[in-house]
Amino acid sequence: MKPIHIVFTTINYPVVINELFDNISRFGHLEFVKLWVIGDHKTPPGCHELAETTSQRGLETVYMGIEEQDNWGSRCSDFYSRIPYNNETRRNIGYLCALEDGCDVMISIDDDNFPVIDSDFIRSHRITGSEWKGPVIVEETEFHNVCEYLEFEPSRAIFPRGFPFRLRGRKNKPQLEPVSSTSRIGVTAGLWILDPDVDATTWLNGRISGTRYRGEPLQVLSQNTWTPINTQNTSIVRELIPAFLCIPMGWTVPGGSIQRYGDIWGGYFLQSLMKGTQYLAAFGNPIVEHRRNPHDYIDDLRFEYWGMILTDWLLDLLKTRFSPTSASIIDRVDELADFLKEVAVPAMPDWCPEEIAGFLDWTEKNLRTWGGACRRFL
Repeated sequence: MKPIHIVFTTINYPVVINELFDNISRFGHLEFVKLWVIGDHKTPPGCHELAETTSQRGLETVYMGIEEQDNWGSRCSDFYSRIPYNNETRRNIGYLCALEDGCDVMISIDDDNFPVIDSDFIRSHRITGSEWKGPVIVEETEFHNVCEYLEFEPSRAIFPRGFPFRLRGRKNKPQLEPVSSTSRIGVTAGLWILDPDVDATTWLNGRISGTRYRGEPLQVLSQNTWTPINTQNTSIVRELIPAFLCIPMGWTVPGGSIQRYGDIWGGYFLQSLMKGTQYLAAFGNPIVEHRRNPHDYIDDLRFEYWGMILTDWLLDLLKTRFSPTSASIIDRVDELADFLKEVAVPAMPDWCPEEIAGFLDWTEKNLRTWGGACRRFL
């Protein structure tokens, strides 16, 4: 059984596999790592052969096409039937495979996240799960902008996708405080150079490129200070995988469908579910090159619209009205599902169309069936 599992989904020919192999091999981690590649209907042929070749070279690689996924999905059909095709949230299948296969730490990446040549990608992520005795970052606003640690060309203020709009325009004012008890790194959000993970409103204001990370190798947030956590270059300890659902997207709303916020809402759900546990969220290394696949930013704006305007509302509810109490992470996921049904839907803003209530109801049931699938594979 290998302790480190990497998961990504792709509709492209996954050339990133070759650079992952080069990095993992160069730093001597091949025997510790397993790679899961989750395909889709649009994924081109040749992926099975690439996976087999990579395994023969020493990096165990499993490619799951739609046929393999459909066969696998019969084992947890309640959840599997709720994951849309042609949707990046199919990565959840890989999460469950890694969980079942006994990973200690799971790393989620996108197919356009490439490890920096001279940086030990696996070593940096293996910090996840380890004890943390250093200080933690505390913000009075309860949110921290990790993009302040990146240099950009041209230089301008940047906020990560999913950062509260009501706080944009402010600078970080961090205070460092000691941890009060035994704490562990539960999740590590590695950052990115080249194309930052920002929303369509930012891209439509002009292209920007990240040139350098200038923070400490690892920085840790207090449980009450949050930041957007996506599925790009993010590692999570095994116990928290059930709290790391990439929320299925694609729900029909006026103007199109809700997309591109499954990882953002999942990351905030994760941080809410970590309240009162021993786990903390960290960010910094490893840095990847985000060689972003082609995007139409007007389309992105249309898909991101409801995610963007609902996130501030959701965060206020999670911060002020959700306090999980269960000792088990999976039981906390059920508490979150109850919260969406009993608190979030009744508190939905008047300006929301009725389809949003349907999306929240769908998400509540997705959380419940996801929890059931995790129980099966733990």
